[in-house]
Amino acid sequence: MRGEKFVVFGIAFVFLIGLVSAGVGISWDKESALVPEKTKTCLTYKVYNPWDDDVYAKISVSEEFDEILTHQESEIKLIPAETSSEEAMPVEFCFKTPNVYERDCWIGDALICKQECNEEMKDYAGNVLVTEVSESEFSGKGTGGSATQMSVSAPLKIRVQCIEHERNYSLIYAVVALIAAVLLVLNIFKQKRKDDKKKSKKKK
Repeated sequence: MRGEKFVVFGIAFVFLIGLVSAGVGISWDKESALVPEKTKTCLTYKVYNPWDDDVYAKISVSEEFDEILTHQESEIKLIPAETSSEEAMPVEFCFKTPNVYERDCWIGDALICKQECNEEMKDYAGNVLVTEVSESEFSGKGTGGSATQMSVSAPLKIRVQCIEHERNYSLIYAVVALIAAVLLVLNIFKQKRKDDKKKSKKKK
């Protein structure tokens, strides 16, 4: 991760008497992240808006990351007008990574697996996108804001970390326990039927 701070400003052009009236900017202090596979990770970027109109903004990532994201979500935040880069507001973006590295599994690609992590760590490069959204996408929270859609970006490299683990036998234990429980119940019912027959013969 880099400690140097970066600032980028993107402009949404809305011409009112020849003046720019809305836009968002993004500032960040890192360009890379180490993310364990199959985990949820949240990153925070700062967004500002020095223009005259309020805007709503959210964060997403470029399509280069599609293959390593099983889920992504971002809060939509109101960025008030005349918010400078020094007053930039934090906006959080969260995503979840799938299994990226090869595993040794006994059943399919998901059951009774172990992971040895013999491969080199995989890197994926793309961009973080800060996008203006419409007021309706803000789920009715608040009023006002620009309807103009635009985005600015910041570079991001994600390195996915392999997590080594031994084979998990819990499924086998669960199946064995279930079979034992079924056999026990069957044996109880069988014994009960024998006892009922004996009682019936005695009554005769």
